[in-house]
Amino acid sequence: MTAREQHNSRPGRTSSWIRRVKRLAIYLRDEFRCVYCGEDLSRVQPHEMGLDHLIPQCDPRCTNDESNLVTACRRCNSARQDRPWRQFATAGAVARILRNRRRKLNIKLARAIIDGEAEWPQWEDR
Repeated sequence: MTAREQHNSRPGRTSSWIRRVKRLAIYLRDEFRCVYCGEDLSRVQPHEMGLDHLIPQCDPRCTNDESNLVTACRRCNSARQDRPWRQFATAGAVARILRNRRRKLNIKLARAIIDGEAEWPQWEDR
């Protein structure tokens, strides 16, 4: 097993850079919607959605802080690449991103869902 595989196999890891509970908490904060196009991602395959860094990973200012991470569909995440998010996002997307970035992550709910102790939330507009 490689060092990366060992790192990723540690409890709570979905990849080498973020814990499962934090990833889920960000998806919950963003209501399982792509912040760019607004697509409902609650029923897509896991590889069709992900987290996007607003300050791209190629920028030395990039962090894995929740204020720099947003939910994005695969199509938007790939299309944006390393362009500044304000250039890529429509006016509605900018408003969505700014609103979501101010929201607190519900780590407690995310942990309870992962542990099977809580139900998935139901959003009113679904």
